[in-house]
Amino acid sequence: MASQNSSILWFTDALWCTIFTCVISVLLAYLFVNISILDPFTKAFQDFEFTDVYYAHNFYNKQPEPEIVVVNVEHADRFAIAQALQKISEFSPKAVGVDLLFKERKADFLDESLKTALSQTPNLVKAAYFEDGKLQKSHSYFQVPEEETGFINFNLDGESRVVRDFLGYYENEEQQEPSFAGQLAVVAGYISESQLQENFNTTIPVKYTGGADSFLTLSIDEVLDRDDLNVLENSVVLLGYTGTPTGNPYDVEDKHFTPLNSQFAGRSIPDTYGVYIHASILQNLKSGSGFTKTPVWLSRAIAFLFCYLSILLGMYIYKKNAVAFDLSSKLLQLLIPVIILYLALMLMDAQIYLNVLTAVVLVILGLECIDFYIYLQEFIRKRYPWKSYLLD
Repeated sequence: MASQNSSILWFTDALWCTIFTCVISVLLAYLFVNISILDPFTKAFQDFEFTDVYYAHNFYNKQPEPEIVVVNVEHADRFAIAQALQKISEFSPKAVGVDLLFKERKADFLDESLKTALSQTPNLVKAAYFEDGKLQKSHSYFQVPEEETGFINFNLDGESRVVRDFLGYYENEEQQEPSFAGQLAVVAGYISESQLQENFNTTIPVKYTGGADSFLTLSIDEVLDRDDLNVLENSVVLLGYTGTPTGNPYDVEDKHFTPLNSQFAGRSIPDTYGVYIHASILQNLKSGSGFTKTPVWLSRAIAFLFCYLSILLGMYIYKKNAVAFDLSSKLLQLLIPVIILYLALMLMDAQIYLNVLTAVVLVILGLECIDFYIYLQEFIRKRYPWKSYLLD
């Protein structure tokens, strides 16, 4: 009977300590968010996830995508872009995406050439972007009735510099707009407009398959000079900027941070051009093999469970030998997060995306909180009757 009561106290104390840990973590999170001196630390946590290791260390399967072709416009003028569009149209691609904005008028001849090419390109999707909540498009001169557009913003909430997620369709009380890659998928026939609106109106993790290495890239000069462009037939062609010359590692114009960055901690140089991120999202929509993102409540429930089990084990060791606990707790703080990360990587291989940062933080903090929980119990026992697995 005594053994049974001891077990009940053990599980109860572990539960109370887990709740105590969660309260402490919420208070610490509040301090991080609301104290300005801690802003750099807050941003560092927002820009880091343990699952970045999946990409940074090449645990994922690289997959080439022959039906998505990128054309690097470099710094070509509008006349050259117009010629390239006309040349591309001759090979009847499924869709053509222009990841460029023409915000103002320039020379009449250049503008007229570009306007004509844009209006005569079948299955064209033009870029737009949200700024201060309003959709901005190219200059009205380059707009045509019933044109197809899509927003090119990656992080609409602005919380992270790293492009991990995408939103296929944005909708609020004032406006509705598909994403650039989402509209391309609809025009190309990969998905229907209703599927885009219903299934991709919340953020979903991008399943990268190699970045620039997954897509055939042609320079605008190659498009204009070559006659054998049969690779464009039945493909989706994206015109955008990928460096001058193509793939220049020191050119950071329209380059973004992604999990593909090998330096997932302390990133300093963006790694992927925007057009390749759009191409990766389009590839996800085309194949239907993107990640399934676990809901926030499930991630937090799993984090609570791991914290509880870790504290349960830590209390058992403490009860047996307090000195052994001091030595083993540090080992557990290293070992358990490694196990959690390994499980997260296995889930990613099964196309399930689980944010494990909360679980890792709670496990480390929970094992540290056992000592503080004991002090709290001693304080309570001086004033109120309190049975404890650790003190009795």
